[in-house]
Order: sequence, then structure tokens, then C-alpha cells
Amino acid sequence: MPASIRALVEYREAHNASVDEDNLRLGACAQVHLPTGRMCTLRHGHPGSCEFVTWDQVQSSLDAHRGAEGW
Repeated sequence: MPASIRALVEYREAHNASVDEDNLRLGACAQVHLPTGRMCTLRHGHPGSCEFVTWDQVQSSLDAHRGAEGW
């Protein structure tokens, strides 16, 4: 995807109420499941469905994914 289109997509996602902006900037999917408040900590643009974790698990899950996948 061209950089200009990717920037537009990321801008729109960052201004979506169901995306956590801080974690999106770190490279995470950061999609928030609004009914439960859980967040997906997989890499941004991951294939397949989101895997949501509770807020108390977000940091450890992000650290694990970033370390294992090198992002």
C-alpha cells in the first residue's frame, strides 16, 4: 500500500472511537471491543480476527507480541 494511502488509513483509524490511539502508534491493532472494553494487541493490519485482552493484560500482551514478532 502506498505511504500516502497508509497514512490516510491510519489517520482515520486513530480518530475512531473504537481504536486506542496510543497503542495504535506503537504498532498494535488497538481495536477496542466497546461492549467489554477489551483491546486487540496483535500487530496493526494482522490477518484474521482480533484477539482481545483485558486492560490489565494489555501491556504484557503487547510486550509479548512485539518481542516475538519483532515490531
